[in-house]
Amino acid sequence: MIVLYLFIILLIGLLKNNYSSDEEFIFSSRKLTLPAFVATFVTTWYGGILEVGRFTFENGIITWVIFGFFYYIAALFLLVFIAPRIHRNNINTIPGYFHKNFGYTSGLLSSIIILFLSSPAPYLMIFATIFNHIYDINYIYSIFIGLLFSISYIILGGFKSIIRTDKIQFVLMYTGFVIILIKLYTDFGGISFLINHAPQGHLELSNKLPIGYLLSWLFISMITFIDPNIFHRVYSAKNKKILSKGILYSIVLWMIFDFLTISTGLYASAIIKSSDITSSPYLMLSDMVLPPYLQVFFIISLLSIVMSTIDSFTFTSAITIGNEIKNKKSMKFNTRIGLLITSIIAVVICISFNKVIDIWYVFGSIGASSLLIPLIKIIFNTNYKINYPTLTLLIPASIASIWIYLGYPYNIDPIFPGILSSFILNKTIHKLNEI
Repeated sequence: MIVLYLFIILLIGLLKNNYSSDEEFIFSSRKLTLPAFVATFVTTWYGGILEVGRFTFENGIITWVIFGFFYYIAALFLLVFIAPRIHRNNINTIPGYFHKNFGYTSGLLSSIIILFLSSPAPYLMIFATIFNHIYDINYIYSIFIGLLFSISYIILGGFKSIIRTDKIQFVLMYTGFVIILIKLYTDFGGISFLINHAPQGHLELSNKLPIGYLLSWLFISMITFIDPNIFHRVYSAKNKKILSKGILYSIVLWMIFDFLTISTGLYASAIIKSSDITSSPYLMLSDMVLPPYLQVFFIISLLSIVMSTIDSFTFTSAITIGNEIKNKKSMKFNTRIGLLITSIIAVVICISFNKVIDIWYVFGSIGASSLLIPLIKIIFNTNYKINYPTLTLLIPASIASIWIYLGYPYNIDPIFPGILSSFILNKTIHKLNEI
């Protein structure tokens, strides 16, 4: 059944793949309708679904603050201040804008940072975890299977193939969690069961997590402002009305889905002992409470969530690489080359890291430190120019990287010295320009 689902998604992605231009292949000719925009905007967000389950199992409802509330605030800021400017100023890629404003070297450096920031590696790891749980297939083989089924249709179909599959996966992701949550409520009861059986403190926002750790995730949530997938979708929206409604509807749908996923994670913490955890809490919970036919559907729901993120992140990374290839070939051809390079890099990252959350934290800290302040300045002032632009990207990224390498000196998270150095550099160099 699961293999059949993978082939159906592949077939849907491969349909109607005749394109007349690079713009159509990469941006769907900037004609995203409201349903298409919402479907692809929402599904791209949740590729790390198993990590949400694990984090909720370990830490409780504070997960909603870190992976929910912070991002809602960032998305609202995006809606009001940033997205309209992206669309109005025709910003289709972040490195392209750095190339235009800061020159070739800075543009290339921003491409490298974006390449790692938008790598599909974390989501390939999650796909491999799910696939290994089902079929007991080697972890590395599972990664390659995830790549195969997620990028095969992109090579031929580009962004339109992603949109078609996202529409299907959007329905499946919600249906799967509604099913398991109804079953949990029916079998165990509602809030009273969670109050009586969830670990102490799991239903309280006043969590034991350090305030510095929470604040670092607040800053990481601002990656929303520099997420190339978001830029890609904002640019591709048919008009400003669809853009505004699409982001607003997406935030509401994120809230609904977060309620479903975090509630399921809380049930897992109330039902499964920590000492018994051998896999993802979501996967173990589905084994325990769902009959086989519903369990298969829930697994398909999880795969839908992950695959919708893998294809989007792979495509965005491929575009980033394709833009840096200097030849006389079409952008469509260069993007396809980028898909292969992105896949290789993603596999290397998968092998180099043990935990998905570590990839998010490391690359998120480095990326936000380097790109956040300069990019916001560019968005709000399209004529923003500075001397030594490469230093404003390289030094904060280097400081955050060194801080990670040294093991977080003084228990300070790397994003803080990174962001601080970026702020000081931008202010200092701007003042020097005025002299």
